[in-house]
Amino acid sequence: MAQRSAHNQPGYNRRMRLDRKVVIITGGGRGIGRALAAGFAEQGARVALAARTASELNETARLIRLAGGQPLDIVCDVTDETQVRAMVKRVLDEWGIVDVLVNNAGVAGARPVWGVTLSSFERTLAVNLVGTFLCTKHVWQPMAHGGGGSIINVSSLGGVRGYPLLSAYCASKWGQIGFTLACAEEGKPDNIRVNAVAPGKADTAFRAQITEDKSRMLRAEDHVGVCLFLASDEARFVTGQVIQLDWFDTGAPAPTDE
Repeated sequence: MAQRSAHNQPGYNRRMRLDRKVVIITGGGRGIGRALAAGFAEQGARVALAARTASELNETARLIRLAGGQPLDIVCDVTDETQVRAMVKRVLDEWGIVDVLVNNAGVAGARPVWGVTLSSFERTLAVNLVGTFLCTKHVWQPMAHGGGGSIINVSSLGGVRGYPLLSAYCASKWGQIGFTLACAEEGKPDNIRVNAVAPGKADTAFRAQITEDKSRMLRAEDHVGVCLFLASDEARFVTGQVIQLDWFDTGAPAPTDE
């Protein structure tokens, strides 16, 4: 007897994989964060956007509202614990729970190690690593009390490989992956899954100033599918994983829009 497709099984809703789930996305004003926010909202999530720049947040929120969603947009510097605590409280006051956290906020800068200033090195660690810690810290207990959830850390291939001129960035992303693996173990009793995605080069504002062949790069929207999976109940047995997105290193042709 032929097996039925999983998509035809009772209870499987392909179009609403995150129905009513509450999702916080940091760095949600542009680039990968904006693409994730739109993709999650399309799958039924209630999305809270956090970033430092109000105008970018407003634009992302506008796009989600045009698609029928009702996002929260919250100005928040993830390196400031007071602001992070207030951001999480606002989400809880509005929706009562946090099901998914996407730690996407990040900064980068290319300089030889001898030319990196202490303040620049510390700023990179503060946003990419300390920000991940602070947001995780403040959603943890609400998430646990709600029965568990998913934390997704948007890291980088720079967290598993060394790249010249990116010493601060690589240090922060290696630390982020180590933090991911430790939290994954700590989260098991609370049913909190913690995973990381490690993209390669992406054609976003991060690299806008660099002259290079962008046809072989990831696009912001190419990050949505894997993060949707990790956020959904389909990944309920997946934790402590680092998923690399680096098709461009294989020599395969770049995907094209239909």
